[in-house]
Amino acid sequence: MKRRWLIRALLLVIAAAIPCFVFAEEGYWPPVEADDIHVLAWRFDTFASAPDDELARVAYGTAEGKLVVLQNKNDHYEEMWRSSELVTRVKEVQIDYVVDDSTLSVIAYNTRGTLFVFDLDRQRLMWRTHEARFSSIEAMTLANVDSDEQMEIIFLASGKLYIFDGRDYVEEWSSTQIFDAKDVVAGDVDGDGQAEIVLSTGHVLDGATRGLEWESTQEFGDCLRLADVDGDGRLEVIAGSEKATTIWDIDERRQKWD
Repeated sequence: MKRRWLIRALLLVIAAAIPCFVFAEEGYWPPVEADDIHVLAWRFDTFASAPDDELARVAYGTAEGKLVVLQNKNDHYEEMWRSSELVTRVKEVQIDYVVDDSTLSVIAYNTRGTLFVFDLDRQRLMWRTHEARFSSIEAMTLANVDSDEQMEIIFLASGKLYIFDGRDYVEEWSSTQIFDAKDVVAGDVDGDGQAEIVLSTGHVLDGATRGLEWESTQEFGDCLRLADVDGDGRLEVIAGSEKATTIWDIDERRQKWD
């Protein structure tokens, strides 16, 4: 068990050194012995794997605006279904149990700033933002930040931070501040039992109140991931960029092993 934990932590640190490395789901640990297809979900924003899925489904977005879903059959992958509703190049794809523990949702957005939610099992579009609502979306994450039954869809659009309810798809909150952030993650990073929203710019917000908890004098990095690297029971922020990989202890408000 300890060996596997160390391998996972090492994979995170190494992966963060690769530009734009983003895990598909914030709370999901793919198996260490992952096949080559699932490894792509570790590397690309536009490729996601379904967590705890018996069909081992994966989804990816194309330059032509298509969302393609594959499933594993007898140790090889076959196309399960596809959607062309995204129209333009897909920028990011994520899969998670957003509404409840039995319904997998695929969330994706394109270069026009349009957000789409698909039901993975029913193979159909559930909701999308109006095409003129946002001109661009820079980053997205899925997390339950207000302790209700469903996750929230948290994303940056033209620098503003938005939180949408993951079941009813209504806007719960948006920031007045503009953030020049490239990535966003959410999780309990200070051990207080409440999820925080962490931006690559170094801002840490309380997930429930949306108030600023801390603003680092240094930006964290281009790509973010949360993991308990040192085994202290609290999540650290692992930040990667072309220049360096850094690990941050948010509860102590400092860079770890600096």
